[in-house]
Amino acid sequence: MFNSCLGQRLSIVTAKPQTTRGRVLGILSRPGVQIIFLDTPGLLEPQYRLHQLMSRQIEIAVREADAVLLLLDGTSPYDRRELVQAFVAHNRKPLVAVLNKVDLLAPHALRDLGPALQRELGLEELLPISALRGDNLEALLERLTAFLPLGPFLYPEDMVAEQPERFFAAEFIREAAFNQLSDELPYAINVVIEEFAERLPKTYIAATIYVERDSQKGILIGKGGSRLRSIGQEARKQLEEFLEQPVFLELWVKVRADWRDREDDLEEFGYS
Repeated sequence: MFNSCLGQRLSIVTAKPQTTRGRVLGILSRPGVQIIFLDTPGLLEPQYRLHQLMSRQIEIAVREADAVLLLLDGTSPYDRRELVQAFVAHNRKPLVAVLNKVDLLAPHALRDLGPALQRELGLEELLPISALRGDNLEALLERLTAFLPLGPFLYPEDMVAEQPERFFAAEFIREAAFNQLSDELPYAINVVIEEFAERLPKTYIAATIYVERDSQKGILIGKGGSRLRSIGQEARKQLEEFLEQPVFLELWVKVRADWRDREDDLEEFGYS
């Protein structure tokens, strides 16, 4: 939905929950209005220090926001129900709740689901959307615009993000790893860009993928390096589309034991 509203792929998307770890800022400028989106991690029960920092990103974003957009997945609408109920009950900002992926629901199922979700979660309104097809996105933007204060644009009209290209390079590599790894391993990885150089004929990007165990390192690399090559190929394709130029991507794998619970490592990786 974030990417569809902005018309550009800025936030990584996988089938696994908790893919997003930090706030991703996206800027939508239209005639007379500029909407600044902060894509945050989803609501979660913290199990690691990293999770606590992810939850703090949600709190900071809500505090800074003029309105909160609560995004529910139509294919798993009751996921983390108690967390959503608690969030709605304690939220003091204007709230716009949307139900995404309605293109995957039968009309009769959607007709029953909407009112049931509103009752269970304490929502005054629930807007059905399909980010994939673009259904009701204009209605959503109109609702969000109504909550924005009057004032000058905060960013140049041609700007869509404030994060550096290094940030997006690390995210696309992590997305590729999430897509190709299973169980807990995707959550144990972190990507650090060691070098990002605009060279001719290709932009050179070198990155280290950190894991928490030696056994995880072997799984990530794969037999003869096959899985790491596959991750690199997928990430390189996304990077070339994003940067609009050829990319030479080089990946290494290193172990950083229990980095998700180590304050020094989290600070070094930019999470604190």
